[in-house]
Amino acid sequence: MTTQKKRNIFSFSDDEDEDDIFINSVKPLPSNAVERSAFTATEFDPDTFLSSRRHLSLERMKTELNTHLMSLKAELVELINRDYQDFINLSTNLKGVDKDIQDLKSPLTDMEVQVKSIRDHFQDVIDSLEAQLESRAHLRNKKATLKLLLHINDSVTKVEDLLDINADVVKPTSIALNDEASTGNDRLGKQIERVAIEYNQMQYLVRKGKDLAFVAENEWRITRIKDTLEQKLLKALSIALSQIKRGEVTRATKQSLTQCLRTYALIDQTQTAEKIIREEFIRPFLTKIITQKAVEGARNYGSPTGTDESKHPLFIMYKKILTFVSTDLQPILDITQKTLKGSNYDILVNSLWLEATERINKECKSIFAAGQTDVFHKNYSATVSFISGLEGLCYSKRSLLYLRNHPTYNEFMKRWQLLVYFQLRFREIIKNVEETLNEPNESLSLNNADFTKDIILPGGEVILTAIKKCWSDQIFLYGLSHRFWRLTLQLILRYGGWASDIANNPGNVAKDAEYLKLLAILEHDINNFVKIVKAQMNEIMLPKLPVNVQDLPSLKESMNGVLEQLTDLAVSKINSSITNSIAVECAEPLKLVKSITSHYRHTNKEAPKEASYFIPNLFKPLHHFIEQNQGWTDQEVQIAWAHAVVKSVILQYTTTVEDLLSSIKKTEESMSKLNKKKSSTGNGLSDDDKIRLQIYLDVQQLGLEVNHIIQKVKKKKKKTCF
Repeated sequence: MTTQKKRNIFSFSDDEDEDDIFINSVKPLPSNAVERSAFTATEFDPDTFLSSRRHLSLERMKTELNTHLMSLKAELVELINRDYQDFINLSTNLKGVDKDIQDLKSPLTDMEVQVKSIRDHFQDVIDSLEAQLESRAHLRNKKATLKLLLHINDSVTKVEDLLDINADVVKPTSIALNDEASTGNDRLGKQIERVAIEYNQMQYLVRKGKDLAFVAENEWRITRIKDTLEQKLLKALSIALSQIKRGEVTRATKQSLTQCLRTYALIDQTQTAEKIIREEFIRPFLTKIITQKAVEGARNYGSPTGTDESKHPLFIMYKKILTFVSTDLQPILDITQKTLKGSNYDILVNSLWLEATERINKECKSIFAAGQTDVFHKNYSATVSFISGLEGLCYSKRSLLYLRNHPTYNEFMKRWQLLVYFQLRFREIIKNVEETLNEPNESLSLNNADFTKDIILPGGEVILTAIKKCWSDQIFLYGLSHRFWRLTLQLILRYGGWASDIANNPGNVAKDAEYLKLLAILEHDINNFVKIVKAQMNEIMLPKLPVNVQDLPSLKESMNGVLEQLTDLAVSKINSSITNSIAVECAEPLKLVKSITSHYRHTNKEAPKEASYFIPNLFKPLHHFIEQNQGWTDQEVQIAWAHAVVKSVILQYTTTVEDLLSSIKKTEESMSKLNKKKSSTGNGLSDDDKIRLQIYLDVQQLGLEVNHIIQKVKKKKKKTCF
């Protein structure tokens, strides 16, 4: 690396770029030739120093270095002359130092030898101690292993003695179960419980010495102990379960059962006990209850309405299971949930639930099919009711969560064909809606309409009926709440689209009057529809949603959003169509305003004393329309109509009068230029003044008509019938 570096430094190539780099890096020599600090610096490198000045001539370089050398020599001479006495004294003071150093060297060497010797001695002692400690630890381990072997042997022998199995010889003092003496059950239970405690101690010791050859050689004894203990526990538990099954729920029976279950818990075999209870106590009962016959009865029982759910065969079957849990199984539940509280027992889930779902999946497969929607709805509702009842029997929140998170619980709920059921119900609901809305003669028919109802038009009524079906007890399912909510929103949007088509396309109505009446009824229906759906949302829909719904405000916002779209449709499009049509009809007589000019100009008629004949009849179409639709419109809506129509008519009247007065003024100006006199009557009014007076009287009468129509609308009340 150094060689390469020097080669690069002393490069004499003709590369101009490289030369430029070196030239730029050259630092000019100071005024005093070469600075001494350049040579005394720690990073001083002669090669670098010379190469940085390689573009200087050798003569100049030599001159500068010689100058620097002469400067150094001069300084050295000056230093010697200045400190001459010190130099002389230095040589004198150093006499005899070698001898002193030699005198110190010998004792220091001896001390070094002694220290090394002591260090080696202590190291030997440490090594010896470590060897002895290691040997002692080895002996301690051997001793501990020996004690463990003795304890294992003693424990195994003790358990064998308690179980009366020693070298395959049955002793006369056997503690075998005595079926003939019921009084022996209590003693037997206590003995088995003692055996369980010793068995746990033995298991602990065996696990601790699992790598020992002695344990491997005596594995057969340990296995024999385990099998014997399980047999005795099985027999004792079976006897207790048999007594409970026969209704002999005595204090002794409960005590024996408690001791057996406690023993299973002590030896960490709660799953074995739950399995025995499931097979010997629960399975015989459920085998009689959960049968294909119950399913066949449920299939034949399914009818849409008018049936008592409590008489449904599947409901009866589930009720019997819950009754069994509350009566026959209750003593076992009391022991596991109260007496042995804190153990790992969960009979309700690990025994009853597993057996019940296994039997249902095996014997009642057809209840999961969604082909017959009414039957499926009853089956699912009965099953959900059964599960809710079972969850209500859970003694703690931990037990409830254990049930809901159990794999069989999720598998069982997934077997229900909820999506297929919803699709069938969706088609059933939508079919009637689309058939009605796609047929204008049917959806807009008023022939047999009941005008006292909240929704008059058949189109709106069929939509509202469909929404009510979605949330009815005969159709709605808890597991499909989100889908029925979305379907409700879709139905509302469909209603809005249908109503918007009516407001934008009057082609399906023969006459304008009938069309306006239809729009008024449609607005009435929309307003009532929004009120009804909001009430149903708060009273029916939201209470049926899952309790743990996180985004309830978002759901409400989505529903209110689509309902606001309907309200905007009624206020904007429908009201505008109604008021524009009526305003056009009311403004028709305004064409006669221009005839006032021809009526008074050059006719010598008397000055007007009352308003024009068409002014009092100006708002008759509005009054007639309000009277016609009073039975299904609110007063606020009528007032809004009146204000909109009056505003439009007055605006048109104002425009017409302004044009007329402007024309009169232009005529006067033209006549004055021609110096023609205006014709006048006996009272001194000109024809143009008569025209202005007539307009003034018309405006006053128009104001009276406006006040009259507004006050008349405010005094009217909504009729209760058509």
